[in-house]
Amino acid sequence: MDAAAYIERLDRLVSIIMPGLFALAVFMILLEVLLLVLLKVKVSHKGGLVSLASAAGVFGFEALADFLFYLALSYWLYEHRLFEFGFAWYVWVFAFVLYDFIFYWSHRLQHEVRFFWCFHSVHHTTQEMRLASAVRGPVIEFVMTPWFFIWMCWLGIHPLMFITVRTFSRIWGVLEHINEKFVGHHPWLNKIFITPDVHRVHHGKNYRYLDMNYSEILSIWDRMFGTYQEYDEKPVYGVLKEINPDNFWEVQTHAWKELWHDVKTANGWRNKLKLLYMPPGWYPDGRDFTAKTLRASVTKS
Repeated sequence: MDAAAYIERLDRLVSIIMPGLFALAVFMILLEVLLLVLLKVKVSHKGGLVSLASAAGVFGFEALADFLFYLALSYWLYEHRLFEFGFAWYVWVFAFVLYDFIFYWSHRLQHEVRFFWCFHSVHHTTQEMRLASAVRGPVIEFVMTPWFFIWMCWLGIHPLMFITVRTFSRIWGVLEHINEKFVGHHPWLNKIFITPDVHRVHHGKNYRYLDMNYSEILSIWDRMFGTYQEYDEKPVYGVLKEINPDNFWEVQTHAWKELWHDVKTANGWRNKLKLLYMPPGWYPDGRDFTAKTLRASVTKS
């Protein structure tokens, strides 16, 4: 099969896969809620609605931004690609591994750079782990996230291949948030994959869990770069700052308001700029509530 025919077939497949997997994700979220209610597990219905409202904003604006800009940019970058990879099976493997590697570092930056944390912190405001929590995100995510990944097309990954890899990665990301009633502890799987068990650690605000387990699918990146933490105590979910996780506006804006206040009151332009790129919890006056410092306070005690 020549490249043109392959691309045409892949285009048809993507047009089926994307809405199909989206519908599957919605179905799983609603089914989990029903099962949790039947099992009499306490969940926040207001929190679930905030997560779904956030998801509507995230995916709605993302779809619009893709249509107006990012999709055209990805094809333009591909037309000016550095390498001719083609569509062999090993190219798919390469695209998947590369996407997962980029995800690790983009996710890590969103935790370790305060400006990026203002976007990502929305996802961590949920105080429970269930599938609905997976889709809680910043409605302005389309401004930031695509720039971490779209250069894959310039490297030589076809935009349709990129979209397919991204879509399946996101479905895995949704499944990572499933409630512990349904998926428990599987140490042997944790050696290879980011399981729901491993991802619960990432959402914990326990000091020893802060800024750990960044990967999306493969746990090798966290193990390689020293950010892997096994589940060894029950996580307490949410962000360190006390906010109302059931208030849509507060969830979406709290981190930006705090950053604006700190920048406005900081002395000197150097300190104002440092507040943008230093880790959350760093302050010009010497206060240090960064995740690294808080984790160290636990290990020393």
